[in-house]
Amino acid sequence: MSIFNKKWKFYDSAPADFINLFPEFSDITKQLLWNRDIKEKTGVSKFFSSNYSEDLHDPYLLKDIKKAAIRILGAIKKNESILIYGDYDADGVCASTLLKTVLERLGAQSVKVYIPDRHDEGYGMNLEAMEKFVKDRVNLIITVDCGSANIGEIEFAQKNGVDVIVTDHHQVLENSNFAYAFINPQRKDDKYPFKGLSGTTVAFKLTQVLLNEDKKEGGSTNLNLPEGWEKWLLDLVAISIVTDVMPLIDENRILLKFGLLVLAKTRRLGIRALMKQARVNINKIDAHTLGFVLGPRLNAAGRMLHANLAFDLLNSEDFFEAERLAQELEVLNNERRDVVAEIVRDLNKKEFNKDFAIIEGSESWPIGVLGIAAGRLADKYNKPTFLYQKKHSTLVGSARTPELFNTVTILASSSLYLEKFGGHAQAGGFTALLSNEEHLRDLIKKVSQEYAEQIGEDKIVPTVKIDAHINLKDINWDLWDEIERFNPFGEGNLKPMFLAESVCVVSSGMVGQNGNHFRCCVKDTDGNSKKAIGFNFPVTCARIKEGDKLDIVFNIDLDEWNGNRELSLKLVDIKHHG
Repeated sequence: MSIFNKKWKFYDSAPADFINLFPEFSDITKQLLWNRDIKEKTGVSKFFSSNYSEDLHDPYLLKDIKKAAIRILGAIKKNESILIYGDYDADGVCASTLLKTVLERLGAQSVKVYIPDRHDEGYGMNLEAMEKFVKDRVNLIITVDCGSANIGEIEFAQKNGVDVIVTDHHQVLENSNFAYAFINPQRKDDKYPFKGLSGTTVAFKLTQVLLNEDKKEGGSTNLNLPEGWEKWLLDLVAISIVTDVMPLIDENRILLKFGLLVLAKTRRLGIRALMKQARVNINKIDAHTLGFVLGPRLNAAGRMLHANLAFDLLNSEDFFEAERLAQELEVLNNERRDVVAEIVRDLNKKEFNKDFAIIEGSESWPIGVLGIAAGRLADKYNKPTFLYQKKHSTLVGSARTPELFNTVTILASSSLYLEKFGGHAQAGGFTALLSNEEHLRDLIKKVSQEYAEQIGEDKIVPTVKIDAHINLKDINWDLWDEIERFNPFGEGNLKPMFLAESVCVVSSGMVGQNGNHFRCCVKDTDGNSKKAIGFNFPVTCARIKEGDKLDIVFNIDLDEWNGNRELSLKLVDIKHHG
């Protein structure tokens, strides 16, 4: 068994007819394409040579989008009071920023943005806020990255003379929605060909229609926006796609690739200040930068304090203010790291082997970090994980589930004891009365057990999917160039995973401040050697010694220092050979 007790599984080999279809590609490239389900010539062409003008889907295919655009343009002309109702994560903050920017450039004079307090209000719309908006005589509410599950709140607003336009991408559990317009590719009656849009991307699609409809009307609200101006918004779209873990396939791949180009020359002072604070090389921004550097800092605002801090940063027009806000986010992100580490460390002391789900709560846990902690535990134990904060008479939590489970399905099956829930296939949130805590815990465990039995316990063993066997001698710059053609990497297009068997350990040891990283040098029988490192590897790796034969699963990484470049191996899992 491997050190992480995972099963190693290869993708099926690409068949001969597929291999013969692409004589211009190497065997490795063809296998990687096959593994990513890119099997047609047109699909391969779009994957490697996507065209922004031709390969994006028509935004008008989204149901209600034209109706929404016409209503918004009418509100701008009549100088109605418009309120954008956002979400507190990076996707929601980016979507709020994008739509506010667009509406103001279209001439809107009265645009406000409301992002709920994660700790006091929770996810989505709430009735108390709706009552305030009615009292304040708001004419039009546009949600971004939320609203699909808020049927009661929307009905209240509409009955009180406030039109609500929902733009969202979360799963839709009920067909009925009382909104003036309901834009969500997840709608069961929606014909949009790609369902994996982020909340910000849905807002961007609305932007495309707004600009087009305004142009049809002679640009009466348009303040002479140049052709293609909306492409400057792709920095926000790119951040949202990666931070909300959207699949990097189809048009997301196109939007991200162009968004990364925009980020390298972004006009947003806040993003530039954030990159400076995080010591990001603006010329080497990639999906990893967004997911592991910028994203966590933007999310730290809503997790630890209030998302308005991140929103203010993205909308700042003063560089000194932007630098101050970026520094505040850095502090909050460091605090977030410490809190998550403490929660995970405490929960790792418990025994979860007998349960089919992990469900734990505490009065001291801040709700904003529970999704991250739940994700760490779900990955480690390969079980649906539900963590919640107990506050007053309620409990509010976050859920993460392994790949074969569906978070929303489990929550829906446990809804007898839930006040509110929602989310995606592998992530969600929920609210319940504290008086129902024990009933909820028992029901979630029961539902998770039934789900696991339905899948088959043998199938839910944690698995590492391997793209191909490889010899150390074949890890060279030509291979690196082939792999780079598949960039950007992320959900739905992971970095290629390779297996090298029976490599000999030349040197090894545990490194890092806490001694939790395993570093080694390995060689094959022909003397070809490579440096390798595994982050957060178990201390048992300290027993590995010179001369040991290992099978190693890894990604290929590029190390650069002082003008030097070297290919190294980033270990994912290892086991002794034989």
